Formats: sequence, structure tokens, C-alpha cells
Amino acid sequence: MPSTLNSERLILRPIEPADADDFFDFYRRPDAMRYMDTPPHTSLEETQKLVDYKYNGPSTTWALRTAAAGPALGFVEFVGNIGVPGMGYMLHPDHWGNGYMSEAVRAALDYGFDEMGVDRVELWIAEQNTASLRLAERVGFRRRGRLRQKYSKDATGHDKIVYGITAEQWRTGQLPGSAQAVYQLAPILAVPDVLAAAEFYCGKLGFSISFLYGEPPTHGGIHCGEWTPEGAHFQLSQSDEELPEKKTVAFYVTIGEDVDGLFARYKAAGVTIVREPTNEPWGMREFAIRDLNGYLLRFGKPG
Repeated sequence: MPSTLNSERLILRPIEPADADDFFDFYRRPDAMRYMDTPPHTSLEETQKLVDYKYNGPSTTWALRTAAAGPALGFVEFVGNIGVPGMGYMLHPDHWGNGYMSEAVRAALDYGFDEMGVDRVELWIAEQNTASLRLAERVGFRRRGRLRQKYSKDATGHDKIVYGITAEQWRTGQLPGSAQAVYQLAPILAVPDVLAAAEFYCGKLGFSISFLYGEPPTHGGIHCGEWTPEGAHFQLSQSDEELPEKKTVAFYVTIGEDVDGLFARYKAAGVTIVREPTNEPWGMREFAIRDLNGYLLRFGKPG
């Protein structure tokens, strides 16, 4: 059980099942739930189930109050996910704009870094949620990347902006480089003709050339995505050897909403189709192709 925290104006008390009554007052609000993964709650029982999960589950959650006997105005939590620790927060709309959530997040970060031994924290924020994006930057988080998600309540997916902060950055206010940082993964495909492979990816699959080395090229890089550091990156290296693993290794590319449109364009361009668009049980809609050298590429979007 985490400790009760105190900031200048707030009391952050570990969540209790009895907080459901107060939580229902903001979980039922459409404006509060606009960027959440579920619709507004329609019953206290629905909120009670969520609060009980937060109380008994892997997250570390504090309810926010301005007075010990006052109602819970929201919460801040460390999400008990696998991987980099995540943070979540929510505040009753009647109390937006007064700085409460910035104050609560700072108190939780102090506790997480100093008492829980967390070394970094991520926030995943809907791109349209400008107030939360501003809050993250105001507290000290920095943008780290972007990913695509789809909530079951929504017809289409949306971009999440990933913000992060490390314990060192939090304590020093500095943004030091990390010798252990991983900035990009670019598989190297062995191909008999680098230029022909690059032309296939650019002409038929919509990639662009990042670089070509040699005349004629013996090594090169290709990229598909809106922005330079994101998207799909491959390098191409000339090799005259037959590589049997080409038939067993697959590369997965997550794209935006129009997976069927992309499939249609590839099919019209004469690309070898391995599997047409299919809704998979793991929540993705995918199709698969092979490139001119036999490498398998699977393309999918959150379904």
C-alpha cells in the first residue's frame, strides 16, 4: 500500500472501494471521458467495478482531495503494465484549469522515483487532447514517439503521443543523452540487386530512398512513414548468396486506418499477395505480401 501524499493544496490518499461514489460523478461525464477507452459510465456499479480493480490490481492509485473529509476530485496512478512504467490521471471537469493535476502528478513522480524505485515513466496521450499534452510538458515530460491505438467504442483509431521522463531528468532538470538509448531498428535485407530492390519498394510499396552507397549501389536504406525517425526502415545489402531464412522471416508494419486501400494499391501494382485483408483475433486487420526477393511483409492496423 503506498503512502498518503500531501502537496500544497491536495491530499493524495491511496484509493479505496468507497471512492466509487465520488468517481462516478466524473466517470459519468461525457467531457471527462472524451479521451478515455470506454464510454461514460451509466451506473454506479460500473464505476465500482473499476475502482475495485484499481484497488486490488497491479496499479498504484491515489484519489485526490482538497480536504481529508472532502470528495475525491480525481486520481493519479502508476499503471501496472509490463515494460516501461506508465502513468495515468483524471480530474473532475468542474476542477479543470486550476493546476490541481500538475500538482498531483509532481507529487506522484516524487514518490515514484524516490520511494518506488521507478527509473522512468511514460504517458500515452491522445493527440487531440491538447490540455493533457500541455500538462505533460509543463511538468517536465518530453515527447518520445507516437503510436496507433483503437478503442472499442470508436469507429476508427487514433494517434497517441508518448511522453517520457527519467529519474535523472526529474531530479536534475537536464536532458542528458543516453549511451544505451535505442533510436531505431533497421533490418538489413540481403538482396542480389540493391537498386532493383530499392526501386521495387519505392515504385510499388510507397517507400522512399534514405541513401544509396556505391555506383552501382551495393548498400542502401529505404523508409516508409510520415516523419524521418518513425515508420518502417530497412537497409539493403548486396549479396549473391541464397538465404533460405527469407522464407521464414516476416516483417510487420503497423499503418494507419486504410489497410484495405493500401492492399488494393499493392494488388493493382502487381505485388505478390500472400494473404488478403483479414480481421485477426488479436485485434488487428492485416494482409501479407512478398517482395521481389521473397521477403514476407505483413501490414496491419488496430481493428
